[in-house]
Order: sequence, then structure tokens, then C-alpha cells
Amino acid sequence: MKKFDDVRAFASHLESARTPREKEWLELARWICPYRGLFSGEDLAQRGTRRNKNAFLSTTTQALLRAASGITSGMTPRNISWFKPDFDESEMVETSGARVWLDEVDRRMKSVLADGGFYQAIQAFNTDLLWAGCALLYSEMSPVSVLRFECVQVGTFCIALDADGRLDAVTRTMAWTPARMAQQFGRDALSEGTKQKLEKNPYDVIRVTHCVRRRDLRDPGKLDKKNMPWESFFWEEGGEDFIHEGGFNEMPYFFAAWHEGQTLYGTGPGDEALPDSRQVDFLEHNKMERLGQMIRPPLQVTSRLKDNIRLEPGSINYVEQNALLTPIYDMGPIAQSMPHLMEELNNLGLRLEKELMATIFASMPLDQRPKDMSATEFLERKREALQQLGPVISAYEPNVLTPLLERTAATLDRAALLPPPPTALQGYPLLLKMEFVSPMANALRQTGAETTRALLQDVAMLAQLNPEILDKIDLDQAVDELATGLGVPGKIIRADADVAQIRQQRAQQQAAMQEQAFLAQQAQTAATAAKGVADMASAAQSVTDTVQGEQQ
Repeated sequence: MKKFDDVRAFASHLESARTPREKEWLELARWICPYRGLFSGEDLAQRGTRRNKNAFLSTTTQALLRAASGITSGMTPRNISWFKPDFDESEMVETSGARVWLDEVDRRMKSVLADGGFYQAIQAFNTDLLWAGCALLYSEMSPVSVLRFECVQVGTFCIALDADGRLDAVTRTMAWTPARMAQQFGRDALSEGTKQKLEKNPYDVIRVTHCVRRRDLRDPGKLDKKNMPWESFFWEEGGEDFIHEGGFNEMPYFFAAWHEGQTLYGTGPGDEALPDSRQVDFLEHNKMERLGQMIRPPLQVTSRLKDNIRLEPGSINYVEQNALLTPIYDMGPIAQSMPHLMEELNNLGLRLEKELMATIFASMPLDQRPKDMSATEFLERKREALQQLGPVISAYEPNVLTPLLERTAATLDRAALLPPPPTALQGYPLLLKMEFVSPMANALRQTGAETTRALLQDVAMLAQLNPEILDKIDLDQAVDELATGLGVPGKIIRADADVAQIRQQRAQQQAAMQEQAFLAQQAQTAATAAKGVADMASAAQSVTDTVQGEQQ
């Protein structure tokens, strides 16, 4: 089978497996996130069109956006360090200069993320993950920012997973213009039809499919694009061959699902919030109707006023006696039902906040905690709430953040944009791993740091009774464990080699000072002894002189 036909058949297979979930996505997008997602039957060029134009309330969408912002600020905040590179072998970090080098690598990686639009893309990613139950992020090379990042619209991508549940293949459909295609791939790569559009209407929309999958047959000794671990194909809708064939050193797509479902795409909080989202819109519609009835109720009047009645403010209607304008039914029950309706709407709003995780992810400042709750208790309760998300975060980090950061570091390394390693580490393979130190990661992981701190406090009290108990504690390692758990910058903690050198110098200085003190003491003792001998000799001479004087 021709390679082009094989890849297209593979893409068609993935699309057919996505179809059952796509219908559910369309319903979720209509009620919960009307600006995201793009599905079969919708125009690829009409991105951002609001689906629920007749909606009466945006309670669900607002809760969704608060929850997404909470995930972003809790896991990947722009203005707070949320990860730090570390050596795969823990001994290397104790080498002199290693921590400073890691801090510089960290700074350069964060610069690439910021310049490449990562933080905008991850916000959209978190939004999709909540309402659709899954999300896909894409990274590609950029001559300006090294890498650029994009959140792929739900409904435009298909995936395949390997036996370990890791992303194994991705296909996606995009709306590109002939002008962009010519700029990306060159005019000669385009089909004849696209070349004609390029001349006549270069900004028309053409469907382009991108497929990335693991390469089965390759020569690891070759570095060309057709021997990279991941193969990449682009083709036009209706085309007869690829318009581009290439490869990647790492999978450029990153996928995560909230919960496992009947399909690969899983389910999420949006599925749980859908019934309440429908209900809150229905009740808001009902409330508006009742308010309208109360403000401008339907009236019953005499037929003589059929063509002459005026209802504008301040208008005057001349009627015969007993021909009053009265509501057609009693407004009392409607007015009495309004408080109950408002209460139910408030309850629905609270339920939607909880269902979409806004109550957990939204961060509450310490100054807003209850007055009868200590800061320690407040943080402990917040940590317990975040621990409910442990299973989700445990999939989010290894499937999205870790491979994305590793690809970023590897891309910088291939482009020779990483700083030279410390002298002591030159010549060694520097295998990096990523440690997450975001507020959410710390909240889930600081239990270890707090346990270490509590142990040190207890041991300190015991040491007052028996100082030898301190022999059980490696205080140097305790400091390292506390620094790791608290996410302390590497520049603050000295390496073991530097500490050993400092202590050796201190010991040498103390030994020199002790030797000087000993020599000074010896000199003083000798001077004292010499003075004593001189005094004794002087006393003996005085006695001798006295005796001789008496004899004379």
C-alpha cells in the first residue's frame, strides 16, 4: 500500500473512533463553553462563534473560567516559579556550581515558555480539560521564540494511546490559506488546485490534516528528518500525496484526559455539570418571564378600549365607570414564588461551582479565612481539598508538563542555547528531570517537609534531656529535604562539596588559632619561668651580699 494511502486510512480510523464522543462534546460546548471546540458540520473558518446566542445566564461559563484560572495559577503560574530542572543523578547537584547552572537553565526555559505563548495556550488547555474532559497542546519550532505553543481545538484532533496510556499518535484538521501553505511548505509542494487558488484567492480556506505517529522503521545512526523517532505528514483535503513529510525528535503533542471513559477521550467535570447548566438557564428564563409579568402584567379591559389603550408611563386613558384596567390574573402568587426561585438559582450556582471544581481551584487569600480559623488550619483544609485532585494531577504532570518541559530543554540543547555545564561536570551526560514546585504541587507535597520540620522540633526537645540523641539526625540532609519540599531556589542551598570545603577551611583556621594560642602560652610560660629563675638568682645574690657584709 502506498504510504499516503496508509496514513490517510490510519487517520480515518482514528476519526471514526472519536465520533461517539463528538456528539457529546457539541452539547457540552453549547451549554458550558460556547466559544471553544470545532466539530463536524461547522465551518473551520468560523472560530469563536457563540453557540448559545439565546442563553439567559452565563453562570456555568463563569464557573468554568474561574476553575480554569485556578488550575493555571495553581499549577503553572506565570509570575511564580512552578518547576525547576534537576539532575537525574542526585549526586551531581552537590557538585560545586551545579545549582547555579540549573538556575540558569531554569531561567532560559521559562523565557522560551513566556515568549512562545505557553501561558495563553495552557489556560485554553485547562478550560478544555474541564468542560470536554480532555485537551491537546502542540509545540513547534519557531525562529523567534525557539518554540511556540498552541491549544488544539476539541473536535479537530484524534489520538491513539500506547499500552502504557501514553500518546502514540495524533491527527488534526486545520483551516489554512494557500498563502500560509506556500509560506510553510513552498509553492512547489502544493497541489495544482491550491496553486491556482494561491494566484486567484490566496486567502481562501483549505482543510489541511497533520498526522504525527511513532516511526516503526528508522536508522538511529542517521539524524535526517526521515529517521527521527516520530514521523510527521501534512496533506490537503482531496489531495493525492503529502505536501510535506518530516519528523520530530520528541512527540510535539501533549494530551491529558480528566477521567477514563468509554472512549480514549475520557469525561470531565463538564459532563457532571451539564444537567445543572441546562436547569439554571431554564430557571433564569422562567424568572425573567415572571419579572416581566410583575412589571407589565397582561391586562383585561373593556372592548371599547381595544384600539385606544395606552400603557406608556404617564399616559392617560379615559374609560367609563367600572371599566378599569386590571391584571388578567392575581400577581400575588407570582411575587411570592420569586424568593424561592432566586434561592434555587443561587443553589444551582453553588452546585455548578463545585461540579466544575471552581471551589477547589480558586485560591482564597489568607485575609478572607474565617476569623475563628488559624492560618495553619486554613492551609491544612486547603491542602486536604487539593488532595482530592491527586489522581488527576498525577496524570496531568507526566503526560503534559513533564514531556513538554523535557522537549523544551532538549530543543534548547540542540540549538546550543543552554549554558555550558560546570567544570566538574563537563564530559558527563547531563540527564535532567523536572521537579514541580508550583503552589498546587507544593500543597500536595509539603507534607514531607512538614514531617521533617516536626521531627526536628521533637528531636530538639529531646536533645535537652540527652544531647547524644542528635547523633541520630543528619542535619545537612534534613536541610536539603526541607529545601526540596518547600521549593527553595538552588542558589540558597550550598552543595555538599562547598560545605565540606568551608568546614575544612574553618577547621584549619581553628587549628591555626589553637596552635598560635598554644605557642603564645608556651612563650608566656617560658618567660614566666625565666623571670622566676632571675628572681631566685637575684634573691640568692642578695643573701650572699648580706652574709658577706656581716662577716666583714
